[in-house]
Amino acid sequence: MGGYPLKTEIKENQRTKHLPFSRTLLERVRRQSELGVPEIFPGLEGSGVSGISTGRYVNEESFLKEKELFHRRPFLVGFREKVSRTGDCISANFLDRDWILLRDEKNDLKGFENACLHRGTRLISGADTKSIRKIVCPYHSWTYDFDGELLTGGCKVGNNKLREIPLIEIAGMIFAGKTSEILNQINPIRNELDEYNLDSYVPFALLKEEGEYNWKVGVEIFLETYHIATLHRNSVAAVVEKNSSVYDPIGEHARILIPNRTYKAAETPSRKDLIITYFIFPSTILVLFRDHFGIIQFQPLSPSKTRCIRAVLIPEKPKTDRMIRFWEGNRDFFFRTTSEDLELAPEIHAGIRQRERIYPSSWEPGIFHFHRSLENAE
Repeated sequence: MGGYPLKTEIKENQRTKHLPFSRTLLERVRRQSELGVPEIFPGLEGSGVSGISTGRYVNEESFLKEKELFHRRPFLVGFREKVSRTGDCISANFLDRDWILLRDEKNDLKGFENACLHRGTRLISGADTKSIRKIVCPYHSWTYDFDGELLTGGCKVGNNKLREIPLIEIAGMIFAGKTSEILNQINPIRNELDEYNLDSYVPFALLKEEGEYNWKVGVEIFLETYHIATLHRNSVAAVVEKNSSVYDPIGEHARILIPNRTYKAAETPSRKDLIITYFIFPSTILVLFRDHFGIIQFQPLSPSKTRCIRAVLIPEKPKTDRMIRFWEGNRDFFFRTTSEDLELAPEIHAGIRQRERIYPSSWEPGIFHFHRSLENAE
């Protein structure tokens, strides 16, 4: 699981201490913190009897079905801070798709297919933010306004507007979907994330890498806490109550609450007493700490190859060297502890290839919920 923040120096008015959870839920967490084990979610106790077919991880047919699923769900394409002012523009990609993200004259965020109507040339290249007044193709200078309308005249064309993609901004992140209905699927999680006032958070660090493992292997690592005492014995295990956690589905998404060792003594638990993880189906993980949060997203490249994107978002850009060092410490700890997880992913995948079935335990309800959601989405 993700790391734990170093001692904070963030001003109190920048941090939301309130936990948007019921007393009943907080008491469930307290019980697990006393037991030191994950909670077994009702109805999932016998789910692992028949195990999970490893064909789901290695078959090309399963991979193609799941790749299509990604186009039917919201996906993370960028960060609000990168396109915060009128004229700001970046290119973004997800799987085999390229998009343009820009902020128009009304300060609305717009997304378009990153391909000229003329010959299909990519209109915007590079990850850095550009400031533009118009979208201009580098090949023949075909020009578009911020609504995607073609301004170039004098030649006949079958379409006069770039294809637009719906976008939504959540907690400083930008999610895209092929339709507005697809974006609505994120609402159950969005309603809870809004409680934390994260919209103005900015990315402090971003890391992209590829690994030799199936994307589901990566996701599953962050849906259970049973491994903490073993895999993170020299890092996260020092600050949390062994392997304890509470897992709650939110539709096909989920919430995982991991109590720190301060939780049992807290009369009214707050953000500092919990590591709060949200799973946005099918492959995005948010790990909330008391004053910042981390992102882990998995993109399938093949049945045995995955792109992983990790990022750390903070309340505001650091203004002093001291604050830079502070956030660098939190960044390093998050990347180091999540690397402990990801370094094991190829080993898990290598073992899966040798078996016909695997048998997750009743202490890993998130894995069963994840696979049920995959089956229901087919």
